[in-house]
Amino acid sequence: MSNAPTVRVVGWPATRLRPGACRRTVVAAVLWLLAASASAEVTRIDITSRRDVLAGKPFGDVGPYEVLTGRVHFAVDPANPRNRVIADIDAAPRNASGHVEFSADLHIVKPRDPSRGNGVLFFDVVNRGSRRLLSVFSRGTNAADPATEADFGDASLLVQGYTLVAIGWQFDVPEGKGLSVSVPTALEAGKAVSGWIRMWVVPDRPVASIDFATASYNTTAYPPIDPSNPSYRLTTREGVLAPPTLVPRERWGFGRDVEATIQPSTEAFWVEGGLQPGLTYELAYQTRGAPIAGLGFAAIRDVASALKYGRDPVAPGRHAYMYGASQTGRAIRHLIYDGFTVDEQGRAAFDAAFIHTGATGRGSFNERFAQPNELGSFTQTKFPILYRTTIDPVTGVSDGLGARIPAGLAPKLFLVDTSSEYWDRGRVAALRHVTLDGKADLADAPNVRVYSIAGTQHGSGSFPPQRGLGQHAGNANDYRWAQRGLLAALDAWVRRGVEPPASRHPRLDDGTLVEQRTFRFPAIPGVQQPTHVPGGFRPDVPAPYSALPFLVPAVDADGNETSGIVLPELAVPLATMTGWQFRSPRAGSPHVLLAMAGAYLPFPRNRAEREMTGDPRRAIDERYADRADYLRQVEAAAQRLARERYLLADDIAPIVERAAQHWDWLMAAPAATASGR
Repeated sequence: MSNAPTVRVVGWPATRLRPGACRRTVVAAVLWLLAASASAEVTRIDITSRRDVLAGKPFGDVGPYEVLTGRVHFAVDPANPRNRVIADIDAAPRNASGHVEFSADLHIVKPRDPSRGNGVLFFDVVNRGSRRLLSVFSRGTNAADPATEADFGDASLLVQGYTLVAIGWQFDVPEGKGLSVSVPTALEAGKAVSGWIRMWVVPDRPVASIDFATASYNTTAYPPIDPSNPSYRLTTREGVLAPPTLVPRERWGFGRDVEATIQPSTEAFWVEGGLQPGLTYELAYQTRGAPIAGLGFAAIRDVASALKYGRDPVAPGRHAYMYGASQTGRAIRHLIYDGFTVDEQGRAAFDAAFIHTGATGRGSFNERFAQPNELGSFTQTKFPILYRTTIDPVTGVSDGLGARIPAGLAPKLFLVDTSSEYWDRGRVAALRHVTLDGKADLADAPNVRVYSIAGTQHGSGSFPPQRGLGQHAGNANDYRWAQRGLLAALDAWVRRGVEPPASRHPRLDDGTLVEQRTFRFPAIPGVQQPTHVPGGFRPDVPAPYSALPFLVPAVDADGNETSGIVLPELAVPLATMTGWQFRSPRAGSPHVLLAMAGAYLPFPRNRAEREMTGDPRRAIDERYADRADYLRQVEAAAQRLARERYLLADDIAPIVERAAQHWDWLMAAPAATASGR
């Protein structure tokens, strides 16, 4: 039994703990046998805390839930074909058995009686250490460790019987800031490897120095070898694609401004005269110590496999799904491409993935000197983009995201994006569903559905609309209603074989997808037109072949998109809601798009207001007879989407209630607030 992993239960005696109880000493050890396993990828699980959710409150027919936290220990075989794809795996230190060891944080929310659950392990691929499942699908808070009623929201995931699993996969999450993984570093001739890296930041206000690790979502893992090295470089540019300007070495250095005095630091840099808002500052320097970052993907895979196929696992499940958004949406695309949905024994570790705002990118996740937090702006759209295998028209290479997945083990995939992914950061989301030359629409692979949520920004909108770093209020379109509906459809597809709703996104053949250079937007007073923003390019081929088609959703006379999943508040609009907006002058570079942002541009409330401002859009009182008429139309739009299974029928009433709040707020707001400026 030497290959069988052990569960060391810290603070968990053989009898159940009282609700909320937690002890911190090892009081029991349980052998957890993996069925027919020839290796032990998961070697030990240390459970450090176990408590009931909300003091044992039952959730529908599933009953009470409990929360388990702890740490998982792994030992993977570097010779296994499924692990050969891990960058620097041959440079990893090995144990006496020739395996590579590492460990990761674990957080599980599970039915106390798993037999009453739905049998699905829903993996929250944590974003920079933070969990998102409850906030997205149950409308809860973004709590680090959910414990209150508000944290669990309406608890819909628990009522449905899901087991929620989160495993640390990023090596660079600071201690105490979320779930992380501890991995070895690559060695050459017994020494840590060294090399050059690049990091970039865009300050939003004038500062004397800036912490590049925090400001750019980058990593603190790579300090400079010699902070005074004269060969290190700092450049500035506006936006991403403008020509860079070299900052003389004597005018910048590593350090942090502390009360106007520059202090030594390897996580920050200063510039003589200060850093200007809106400019892109990019550092290039040497560092030492390359974590074997791809082991984070192995951690996700192996926990899923252990819980699905293990004998008497701590949280059993028959199926496993993944959810990731933005950074982790790209991470799941990359994980699939590297073949980590299949375990070391050739079994399906994952049955499905809900990939949100991953667009066409992958990331710096499985490479030497990986930077998992890098935003993927104009750097991660590489061939292949599609799941099905195609031929790259530039290089002639044949490849696909699913090329490493054996026949019969393809996970079912929902690719869901907002309008921002068509416009922003070179993510060119249209290439999920058109040919690489941008000339023709494509049919889905059998295991893939592609959805776009019209008139939305990268992150779900909040209400009332908030002012940030853009020239206008942020897009208020809350798209979580669609995410809930789509999850139900994905689950039915996996567990019951029910075909999901058809892909819904802008298309070339009906004119709802257009070249950006032909895009037409109404001349709304005070709104800068997006006619000069850059599209995407491929970093994996040289210019001039690197430019990618820049295709965006067409809009109507109001500036609202008409294709994709058009949620009720856009189908029956009170405002124009975009997936793009420009930086405000106070944030610098006002002709550059604000990353991940959209705009809320309310309609004039009455004809007099429209005529006074010269707004080309019809006023609200010219569209709707009154509040009741508006809400009747919103409800009808919600009912249509529910029949088509893009929304849940149970969510129609709260959607209408939200629309009523929108009406009341806008019609009562002062003119300056109502303008959205």
